[in-house]
Amino acid sequence: MLSLPLWMSSCGDFGDTNIDPEHLNEGNVPYAMVFTNAQHQALGSDWDVWRTGVIYASQWNQHIAAGGWYWSYGLNSYSGSYSSAYWDALYSGSRGAVRDITTVMDTWKDQPGMEQNYQIARIMRVYIMHRMTDLYGDVPYAEAGRPQTYSYPKYDAQRDIYLDMLNELEEAQANLGSGTASLGKQDLFFEGNVDGWRKFANSLMLRLGMRLSKVEPETAKVWVAKAVANGPIVDVADNCYLLHTGGSVTDDSAAPYAKVFVQSDPGIAFINKTFYDILAETSDPRIPLIMCVVSDYPTAAYTNANFNYGDSNPEIQQGLPGCYSMGPTSDYFIGLYYPEFAGNDALFNENSEQFYKRHYSQPNRYTYGDPEGITFVATAAQTNLLMAEAAYRGWISGSPQSYYDAGVRAAMLQFSQFPNGRRLYNEYLTEEAIGNYLAANPYNAAEGLKQINTQYWITCFCDEYETFSNWRRSGYPELTYPNLYLNPIPGVNHNLSRRFTYPDTESQINTANYEEAVGKLSKGNSFESRVWWDSVD
Repeated sequence: MLSLPLWMSSCGDFGDTNIDPEHLNEGNVPYAMVFTNAQHQALGSDWDVWRTGVIYASQWNQHIAAGGWYWSYGLNSYSGSYSSAYWDALYSGSRGAVRDITTVMDTWKDQPGMEQNYQIARIMRVYIMHRMTDLYGDVPYAEAGRPQTYSYPKYDAQRDIYLDMLNELEEAQANLGSGTASLGKQDLFFEGNVDGWRKFANSLMLRLGMRLSKVEPETAKVWVAKAVANGPIVDVADNCYLLHTGGSVTDDSAAPYAKVFVQSDPGIAFINKTFYDILAETSDPRIPLIMCVVSDYPTAAYTNANFNYGDSNPEIQQGLPGCYSMGPTSDYFIGLYYPEFAGNDALFNENSEQFYKRHYSQPNRYTYGDPEGITFVATAAQTNLLMAEAAYRGWISGSPQSYYDAGVRAAMLQFSQFPNGRRLYNEYLTEEAIGNYLAANPYNAAEGLKQINTQYWITCFCDEYETFSNWRRSGYPELTYPNLYLNPIPGVNHNLSRRFTYPDTESQINTANYEEAVGKLSKGNSFESRVWWDSVD
């Protein structure tokens, strides 16, 4: 649903609220604004998205290939600050979304007139915490976000966290009531529309239920059936997203992935060849809305006068091979990929027509590279594809093909919601183009799980935490990685990453709880250890 940018919602004239923002205390905290901040910050800034989302997850997912990052960071070598970026940003500090959402939830729990706001806060906390536990495994949950009560919060077992989150969603959606919550425009997703929040809660319930498909299929079946019966998001018009109208690349108001792509690190993130090839093999009409070639000034930042939107023509797009450093001095690049390029200085000369960044595709600047664009939170495409898998498994009634077709169609239609992508949408994603794609690439029951989850992988581009989680759960698409020695630190990690590592600071500050959690991991606090729901192949 359309929502307001953070500063429009929270930085108006305080005179009519009788609140002095310079002297906040427990008696005058504007809790609706605290909710707004938690909601906005939960979707990321360039701090965690740049590190945990793009440099790590998007390259592990093979959506993005690096054209300049130091080779080890783009693979699965250890960087404490990169791996812990989401944890550090959301548990504490100025962003502190876990703290803020827990504070407003606890405050509104027994406050007269705040019943609907309380249920909404419960749902929002589940969204934040499900991403946290999906990335790290056992994490502080019950005691998290309550620093005055719990200075050293214990780590809850992921299974316990999941069962509690599912119960929270079930209770919250059932007790939302009707109409519009008093949060109103302070709610950046639905402006207080409780029907929107109910559908969002049930979409999360479906997502979390499906997450258990490997480790506890019978439990998964129960919760998936509940979510579908309750009514999740199934229409594009009901998509949950944040629209960054007026977003600025000088603060956190911009769409976070877009800010990384065009301002924080311009001309570094390229479409991975794996991603492009999967799209090209099926003549996917989304190609020109996902990528573009910027042949003139490909590294110019958004604030630079030379910045341009590139060329979205699908005929000229090409993916950059991933899992290595694109640099003339990289042994991995020279020795293992393109030895014929060695010594060709023109490939790495920005002033040369042969400069490789002029010829490979970047994320499209009208859609995913637009600072005023969209951050999708939960969509009809995701929901329908998950229901297709649930129907495939016999967990819900209905045709897997019908859900699959609805999911693919919704994944294409949602491009209409990008504010600056309308021209490309009207040109390439016509009803005829969508119909032709489905006809040429029909659902095949023999490869149902592969098709469904590959489409999920496509539509979750720039929701890299969700992409990483569903890929670990489903195993699709079947990604392959070059046989390289990926880590300069002997013994740390040389294999495929399955989780993010806890912050180094936890071993010093929250030592006992940290050590107990690490002791449960099969390979210690490493990328190779698996979270609970991923513990079964």
